[in-house]
Amino acid sequence: MSRTPQQRIISLTTGTVMATGLGMIPLHRRPRAVKTGYIVLPAALGAGAMLIALRRHDSEPLDSDGAASFAASSSRSRSPAVHASLPLAVGGIIAGSSVLSLWMDRGIEEFLHRRGVPAPRLAMALASGALSLAMGIAEERREARDAERTLEERVLATLSESDPVRLEPGHRGGAPSDEYLREAETIAVILRRDGAIDAVMLDQVWEESFDRSMTELVGATRTASLAAELTAEAAQLTSAPSAR
Repeated sequence: MSRTPQQRIISLTTGTVMATGLGMIPLHRRPRAVKTGYIVLPAALGAGAMLIALRRHDSEPLDSDGAASFAASSSRSRSPAVHASLPLAVGGIIAGSSVLSLWMDRGIEEFLHRRGVPAPRLAMALASGALSLAMGIAEERREARDAERTLEERVLATLSESDPVRLEPGHRGGAPSDEYLREAETIAVILRRDGAIDAVMLDQVWEESFDRSMTELVGATRTASLAAELTAEAAQLTSAPSAR
């Protein structure tokens, strides 16, 4: 389900504020115990999660015929060394990343000091917040593009299945599978704009493409039913116009 603009703004704001706040903390100047915990605890959690995942695969039950699934049988064939090395590798990667982040934190702060920046931690915090905001916006745009493609694909599938013009798209001897693509794109624009489509709008779309309304081709009842189905498809993927 799509998030409302208010939810998106709250998410972006929260992420930006948290990133900015964390950027103000000079991790490399914390006590040794704090730095050790920063390195060891995430690594231990990651290694533990991997170990639990491996054991869960190993304990996967047999199927109804008494044969193990492929995943379970392959996991049982792993040697004890593999079971030990995978969690250690995950923990090592996480620990190494933490050490690298501490090193980078100190290096960036010292670099800014040498450059005469009056408040290096503030500059780092603002940069961290800006980066978080930029990444959040980029992710929002990617999700929006995916939602647009998904809506058009679902509208196209619904139109192809209904096939008001009897073109049999995707079937042998019929039209190409994307025969109704132009109509699907037009309908998707309407659905994203208005959150719904009715029989009158469908008739207009069809008249522009086929010089005949959909009601003329399939009748008023089927046209209204298709409009309701398309509106329901959009409701699962996009927010209502009032939430935009």
